[in-house]
Amino acid sequence: MLRWRVWQVDRGRLASWTRGPRWPAQEGLEARCPLRGRAPAAGHRCGIYAVRTRELAERLLADVRLPAPRPLVLGRVSLWGRVFENTDGWRAQFAYPYELFVLGGGGATVRALRDAYAVDVLSLS
Repeated sequence: MLRWRVWQVDRGRLASWTRGPRWPAQEGLEARCPLRGRAPAAGHRCGIYAVRTRELAERLLADVRLPAPRPLVLGRVSLWGRVFENTDGWRAQFAYPYELFVLGGGGATVRALRDAYAVDVLSLS
Protein backbone atom coordinates (compact mmCIF):
# COMPACT_ATOMS: atom_id res chain seq x y z
CA MET A 1 0.00 0.00 0.00
CA LEU A 2 1.46 3.39 -1.01
CA ARG A 3 0.41 6.50 0.88
CA TRP A 4 1.81 9.97 1.65
CA ARG A 5 3.82 11.38 4.53
CA VAL A 6 6.03 14.27 5.53
CA TRP A 7 9.56 14.04 6.95
CA GLN A 8 12.39 16.38 7.85
CA VAL A 9 16.02 15.66 6.95
CA ASP A 10 18.43 15.07 9.83
CA ARG A 11 22.11 14.50 8.89
CA GLY A 12 21.21 13.01 5.52
CA ARG A 13 18.48 10.71 6.83
CA LEU A 14 14.71 10.93 7.02
CA ALA A 15 13.23 11.78 10.40
CA SER A 16 9.64 12.15 11.47
CA TRP A 17 8.67 15.82 11.66
CA THR A 18 6.71 15.19 14.86
CA ARG A 19 8.80 12.71 16.90
CA GLY A 20 10.67 9.47 16.78
CA PRO A 21 14.02 8.25 15.52
CA ARG A 22 15.62 8.72 12.14
CA TRP A 23 14.39 6.22 9.58
CA PRO A 24 16.86 3.41 8.89
CA ALA A 25 18.35 3.16 5.41
CA GLN A 26 17.95 0.00 3.31
CA GLU A 27 15.48 -1.59 5.74
CA GLY A 28 11.92 -1.00 6.85
CA LEU A 29 11.10 1.04 9.91
CA GLU A 30 9.18 -0.97 12.50
CA ALA A 31 6.77 0.75 14.89
CA ARG A 32 6.68 -0.23 18.55
CA CYS A 33 3.89 0.43 21.01
CA PRO A 34 5.32 1.60 24.36
CA LEU A 35 2.53 -0.27 26.22
CA ARG A 36 1.91 -3.36 24.09
CA GLY A 37 5.15 -3.75 22.14
CA ARG A 38 3.62 -4.67 18.81
CA ALA A 39 2.20 -1.75 16.87
CA PRO A 40 -0.19 -0.55 15.79
CA ALA A 41 -2.40 -1.56 18.70
CA ALA A 42 -6.17 -1.18 18.76
CA GLY A 43 -7.28 1.73 20.92
CA HIS A 44 -3.81 3.32 20.84
CA ARG A 45 -2.24 6.03 18.69
CA CYS A 46 0.94 4.05 17.98
CA GLY A 47 2.17 3.10 14.54
CA ILE A 48 3.70 4.73 11.49
CA TYR A 49 1.27 7.27 10.08
CA ALA A 50 0.55 8.03 6.43
CA VAL A 51 -2.27 10.03 4.86
CA ARG A 52 -4.48 9.13 1.90
CA THR A 53 -3.54 11.85 -0.57
CA ARG A 54 -0.77 14.22 -1.53
CA GLU A 55 -3.14 17.12 -0.84
CA LEU A 56 -3.52 16.03 2.81
CA ALA A 57 0.27 15.73 3.16
CA GLU A 58 0.70 19.20 1.65
CA ARG A 59 -1.75 20.59 4.22
CA LEU A 60 0.44 19.08 6.95
CA LEU A 61 3.44 20.84 5.43
CA ALA A 62 1.66 24.17 5.79
CA ASP A 63 1.40 23.54 9.56
CA VAL A 64 4.98 22.35 10.16
CA ARG A 65 6.93 24.39 12.71
CA LEU A 66 10.47 23.12 13.22
CA PRO A 67 12.94 24.37 15.85
CA ALA A 68 15.78 24.63 13.30
CA PRO A 69 15.68 25.17 9.54
CA ARG A 70 15.91 21.71 8.02
CA PRO A 71 14.85 20.51 4.60
CA LEU A 72 11.38 18.98 4.50
CA VAL A 73 10.41 15.99 2.40
CA LEU A 74 7.04 15.07 0.96
CA GLY A 75 6.79 11.53 -0.33
CA ARG A 76 5.03 8.26 -0.81
CA VAL A 77 5.70 5.45 1.62
CA SER A 78 5.08 1.69 1.44
CA LEU A 79 3.10 0.34 4.41
CA TRP A 80 2.81 -3.31 5.43
CA GLY A 81 2.34 -5.69 8.35
CA ARG A 82 -0.47 -4.75 10.72
CA VAL A 83 -2.23 -1.75 9.16
CA PHE A 84 -5.15 0.09 10.75
CA GLU A 85 -7.28 2.54 8.80
CA ASN A 86 -7.83 6.00 10.30
CA THR A 87 -10.05 8.86 9.18
CA ASP A 88 -7.51 10.45 6.82
CA GLY A 89 -5.09 7.57 6.34
CA TRP A 90 -3.45 4.63 8.06
CA ARG A 91 -1.18 3.51 10.90
CA ALA A 92 1.18 0.68 10.04
CA GLN A 93 3.60 -1.74 11.66
CA PHE A 94 6.26 -1.37 8.94
CA ALA A 95 7.09 1.34 6.40
CA TYR A 96 9.76 2.31 3.87
CA PRO A 97 9.98 5.36 1.59
CA TYR A 98 8.97 4.77 -2.02
CA GLU A 99 9.65 8.16 -3.65
CA LEU A 100 10.69 11.48 -2.14
CA PHE A 101 10.30 15.17 -3.03
CA VAL A 102 12.72 17.46 -1.18
CA LEU A 103 11.64 21.01 -0.25
CA GLY A 104 14.29 23.48 0.82
CA GLY A 105 17.28 21.21 0.29
CA GLY A 106 19.91 21.35 -2.40
CA GLY A 107 21.58 18.73 -4.53
CA ALA A 108 23.60 17.38 -1.60
CA THR A 109 20.41 16.54 0.30
CA VAL A 110 18.87 14.88 -2.77
CA ARG A 111 22.02 12.79 -3.33
CA ALA A 112 22.30 11.82 0.35
CA LEU A 113 18.70 10.59 0.48
CA ARG A 114 18.98 8.79 -2.86
CA ASP A 115 22.17 7.04 -1.76
CA ALA A 116 20.83 6.15 1.69
CA TYR A 117 17.38 4.85 0.73
CA ALA A 118 17.91 3.76 -2.91
CA VAL A 119 14.64 5.38 -4.06
CA ASP A 120 13.75 8.15 -6.51
CA VAL A 121 14.42 11.57 -4.97
CA LEU A 122 13.60 14.89 -6.66
CA SER A 123 14.10 18.47 -5.54
CA LEU A 124 11.02 20.73 -5.52
CA SER A 125 13.00 23.84 -4.49
